[in-house]
Amino acid sequence: MTSRGAPIRCLLLAASLLTTFVGASRPVAAAGPDVRVRLLAPTRVSAGRTATVALELALGRGWHVNSHTPSRSYLIPTTATLSTSIGALSDVRYPKHVEKRFEFSDAPLAVYEGTVRFDAELTIPDAVLGKVDLTGVVSYQPCNEQQCFAPATAKVEATLTVARPPSGES
Repeated sequence: MTSRGAPIRCLLLAASLLTTFVGASRPVAAAGPDVRVRLLAPTRVSAGRTATVALELALGRGWHVNSHTPSRSYLIPTTATLSTSIGALSDVRYPKHVEKRFEFSDAPLAVYEGTVRFDAELTIPDAVLGKVDLTGVVSYQPCNEQQCFAPATAKVEATLTVARPPSGES
């Protein structure tokens, strides 16, 4: 029993297989940067006290961002800012960067890798009780060994409860 459609089915099968193999040979786009930002702060702080708050930047294996003081003027620095609805924040303290050489650069570059923290001190006035909102912003340009991605900005928020200091403390 022969079918006149058999040659056509064979051609369609061959075309389908060819498309599958040709499609598999196309370059695959690199996965996006593995960068996470979070705000580290106590959930509760006493009125009239100072607490350390921090922005944490966690970079996946093989990823880096430029230091806040890049080694070349054309490189985009990493910046971290914190703001509060009540109280005062100290200037952000940046961690020490590492010097690392990459394939695309003749000289070592000042970068952050792994997990880095940008710390500040939050001082709450004596008379404040209730909620305090914190906002953090980190701007960075994520890179790996082969390429740099577009600069990015991450915004994070937290709310702290301000309570009376424990009795006996002033």
